[in-house]
Amino acid sequence: MAAFVRNPLEVVPQQAYEEDFVRFGGSRSPRAWVTSPAGVKAVLLDERDKFRKLTQIRLLRPLLGSGILTSEGSDWKWQRQAASPMFRPAELAAFVPAFVRAGQARLKAWRAQPPGSLQAIDEEMTLATFDVIAATLLPSSDRELGLSIQGSVAALQKSGGWDILFAAMNLPQWLPRPGMMAEVRAMKTLRSTVAAYIREQRERTVMPGLTEDLTQRLIAARDPESGLQMSDERLVDNVLTFFLAGHETTAKALAWTLFLLARYPEWAARLEEEIERVVGKGPLGAQHIDQLVLTQQVLKESMRLYPPVPIMSRQAVADVEVEGHAVKPGTSLLIPIYALHRHARRWADPDAFRPERFAPENEAAIPRYQYMPFGAGPRVCVGRAFATMEAVALLATFVRHARFELSGGPEPRPVARVTLLAKGGLPLRVTPR
Repeated sequence: MAAFVRNPLEVVPQQAYEEDFVRFGGSRSPRAWVTSPAGVKAVLLDERDKFRKLTQIRLLRPLLGSGILTSEGSDWKWQRQAASPMFRPAELAAFVPAFVRAGQARLKAWRAQPPGSLQAIDEEMTLATFDVIAATLLPSSDRELGLSIQGSVAALQKSGGWDILFAAMNLPQWLPRPGMMAEVRAMKTLRSTVAAYIREQRERTVMPGLTEDLTQRLIAARDPESGLQMSDERLVDNVLTFFLAGHETTAKALAWTLFLLARYPEWAARLEEEIERVVGKGPLGAQHIDQLVLTQQVLKESMRLYPPVPIMSRQAVADVEVEGHAVKPGTSLLIPIYALHRHARRWADPDAFRPERFAPENEAAIPRYQYMPFGAGPRVCVGRAFATMEAVALLATFVRHARFELSGGPEPRPVARVTLLAKGGLPLRVTPR
């Protein structure tokens, strides 16, 4: 139990990095690790009606309600259909300047310090992606809104290990656990803050021709089949979902990527050359995103080695067969994305940083369910296009205007919470230019 609370990655069996299906656990809470593309496809697509997201819903519903991440069946389907048009790449191009401004804000802060100053780059990326989400999802002149949300999120993260353990063991939700009361207060603050914001946004008048923020788009969104719009409660659920899912995961992806570029400066130099060739001396714009091919390859390889969401799970609710193994109702099937992305049978030199794996001719040969930083199947992340454009724009902005070097400290150790953290943080020396 102590190892699980400390870091769930520590209890992933070594076989999960080497074999395709590993049965593990006792009769009270039977579980198995699934790491073959065919097995993952069975759980997330082919046999998905025989599985539910019970542990994830148990873990996240107190905060996220019945939004797109924590609902199932028809309730999920109509929300997904209503939200999907918001995240089409063509619809998102107008947000690229906001992504660049968020990167420039961090550069300005770094330039105010001596060159080579040590920066907690994981915290810095959280600030950058918070600026993005504040500009695109929660634009407000009230600075207290952002401070309230940031403080509540920090309080929630402190007790994350215990929450994951209690949910995985299906212990009663009322059972006391460390940080429980602080967590309840933080959730109430977050939900009430966002509810007040949505009431304010409903009264706004958006002038024709002006770009709406994501909250306004969500308020206006309709299910194309039923015409149904979201209630205020469901809007709170989904604004919080997009905030937490998009903000945290992109921050972690960028932090680990900058760490890898500091470790492999030859790749940073290659990205500098690409950005100079594609963007030139002018501002980075939406038209450049698809042309930054090497930048995207580096991000993809970084998310292979350090997937922002390191573990997924599904719970069987009916008898089902996965990869020739009989799975009984009540069994938890865990998909350790961190292990899947480093699987000895699936990747050559799996622990090495090799962005060329994602060159177009090589990426085409990677099975869909072997690499899944955004999940897979019908419930693949609805905001993946937004996250990709944001990450490319921010990474290019940072690499274009700063150099990142290792701090000389100990090797960072990945820790699984809902997202993939680094124990002790990710300090890097940053020299803006």
